Amino acid sequence: MEQLIFENELEKVFRQIGEAKLAVLATSSQNKPTVRTMSIVFYNGKIYCQTSADYLKCEQIAENNIVALCIFNLQIEGIANIKGKTIEFKDFIEIYKKNHEGSYKKYSKLECSRLIEIIPQKIIKWDYNSDGKPFRIFLELDNKKVYKEMEKYIEN
Repeated sequence: MEQLIFENELEKVFRQIGEAKLAVLATSSQNKPTVRTMSIVFYNGKIYCQTSADYLKCEQIAENNIVALCIFNLQIEGIANIKGKTIEFKDFIEIYKKNHEGSYKKYSKLECSRLIEIIPQKIIKWDYNSDGKPFRIFLELDNKKVYKEMEKYIEN
């Protein structure tokens, strides 16, 4: 089996996240999970999105900041932080305005608009090798660990 290098695999995954415009965000509190599609931006190794402070996802993050995201073939587990009013974060606004102009115009300047920062902790990438056999690459960001597992499947 090939030797995986954490930094190389992380760079590939971060490039894929950076190209994404949308992610499915899962939050949970009081044994009630919820999920929704979010417009995202990625920079400095973190995923950012905006929402209303009045929405359930903000309440859930305040109670339980462990979240999950799905972007293409990536599963991401992370820690979410509600940073404050969206308009106060100039770096985010600059990227968000470029990538999501309509949402920026409609929501970013609202008094209730909040910036959510998600710090990835674990990323699982689903893929197939040249023989069409499925595998997953696991990246544990806290301890800089990477490993690969082949998946069981039924041959046709």
